[in-house]
Parts: sequence; C-alpha cells; structure tokens
Amino acid sequence: MVLILGRRLNREDLGVRDSPATKRKVFEMDPKSLTGHEFFDFSSGSSHAENILQIFNEFRDSRLFTDVIICVEGKEFPCHRAVLSACSSYFRAMFCNDHRESREMLVEINGILAEAMECFLQYVY
Repeated sequence: MVLILGRRLNREDLGVRDSPATKRKVFEMDPKSLTGHEFFDFSSGSSHAENILQIFNEFRDSRLFTDVIICVEGKEFPCHRAVLSACSSYFRAMFCNDHRESREMLVEINGILAEAMECFLQYVY
C-alpha cells in the first residue's frame, strides 16, 4: 500500500497504473494494519492551520523540535525559528538573513518585557 496526498492506492488493484503521482510515495504502509477504510482522515478546512499551531505550541512547551531560545529579561523562551519567521517580519529578518542570531541557539532581545514576549508567543502559537 502507498499513501499519496491523502489517498490510499493499492497497486495490485486492476486499473491502477504507475503515474508520476503514484511514484511520489509519502509512506509505505502494511496493508494488514489498515482497517479497510478507503480514505484516510486528514485535517482540512479552516481549522487545519489552527490545529497545526496548537501542535507546534505543544512541541514548544515540551521543547520538542525547538531550534532557538529567545532570552528576554533573563527569562528563556524555547521557540521554533520557522514559526517566529512566519509570523513576524522582525524575526524573519533576524533568522533568514546572515545575522549572527540566525546561527545562535540563544538569542537575547533587549527593550521588551518578558511578559510582552510571553503574550506575543501566545498569540503566535
């Protein structure tokens, strides 16, 4: 079984040919582990982005996949560069250009209160 863009294709079924879409496999799956559903349930619609950000926030709380620590007034905030860059032109400029901060694990930001940074991160995530 091959899972492709939210569809499950069984190559053994008659009429399924190897098209370019079929060759771009996402996951190889064991047919025995499937429950017989024809389609897998993927998040979609207006709640899709919100669900992703909720999961990223859970990752942030667990320090899972975080790649930068923002330090404000001595308080450390583990974050994801990609999430910060997607939500703020300030962080996009900091992390996407050849600034020193784009390579450092600990980035100190002055001129902002730790409470303000916490509010910003709650909004972003």
